[in-house]
Amino acid sequence: MHFKLVTPERVLFEEEALSVTLPTMEGEITVLPHHEPLVAVLKAGVAKLMRPDRTIEDIAVSAGFIQISANQITVLADTAERGDELTIESIREAQTRATELMTQTKFSDDTAYASAAAAMERELARQKTVVRHRARRGIPLADKDALPYDTNSA
Repeated sequence: MHFKLVTPERVLFEEEALSVTLPTMEGEITVLPHHEPLVAVLKAGVAKLMRPDRTIEDIAVSAGFIQISANQITVLADTAERGDELTIESIREAQTRATELMTQTKFSDDTAYASAAAAMERELARQKTVVRHRARRGIPLADKDALPYDTNSA
């Protein structure tokens, strides 16, 4: 099936896929060939593309829309980044900024707080993506100490 992922800045993917797993507002879905037609809301998280050669690519995505038809998946995302485009340092800096903004606006500005919370959700997806990317390729996390301890990985 054909997979196309588009952001306002670029076409990130346009290629054949065996399967694509996407985060939606209703939960995570995996799309296989001959999936029923569907339109869904994409939420921030990690998308997973499995290519015909069985290699897997993790992609950090933010809000957007998903359209599935006969043998075509089209994802329109506000932002999307491959694991090899991300660095732990930049993610940690963005998480710190989002945390500070959330703290400053917690009781005063609901809109700004919601925006900061959405930014934090995007950064957590980016962090998962870079960690998975490095693990799949055997790349050590040189800046492993920059990551918070994950109690779910034990």
